[in-house]
Amino acid sequence: MKLHPLVTASVIVNSMGNVLLTLAMKRLSPTLEAQLAAWEVRALLLTIMTDVTFLSGLALLVTFFILFLTLLSKLDLSYVLPVTSLGYIITALLGAFLLGEAVSSTRWLGIVAIAAGVYLVTRSAEADRLTARPESAS
Repeated sequence: MKLHPLVTASVIVNSMGNVLLTLAMKRLSPTLEAQLAAWEVRALLLTIMTDVTFLSGLALLVTFFILFLTLLSKLDLSYVLPVTSLGYIITALLGAFLLGEAVSSTRWLGIVAIAAGVYLVTRSAEADRLTARPESAS
């Protein structure tokens, strides 16, 4: 089973889920704040649970969690966690381009550092795989 598509899918699904939840919460914020201030918990839950954007984001994050668990069952945590952190890069890009967020040069520098770290982790995993030798049956 090739795991690269699972890694790619988990990163994309995680980023899109976070973007959709952000869109929903920013749009619903005034309503939710008013409902919370009035202690209208049922109305607050109903507002959230009937919002398609919120539910879509939640579904994508649940999907991410299932993919993440699948990856953890097949690969080392020390590989899975850094590689899935590529989602931070994609999320920052989506935040800038889809949500109109201002991403400072310091944040972009941090994003470059994350990308460099992911590159090093994937290279080390590849080197580990190439140097691993099957045990001889002597």
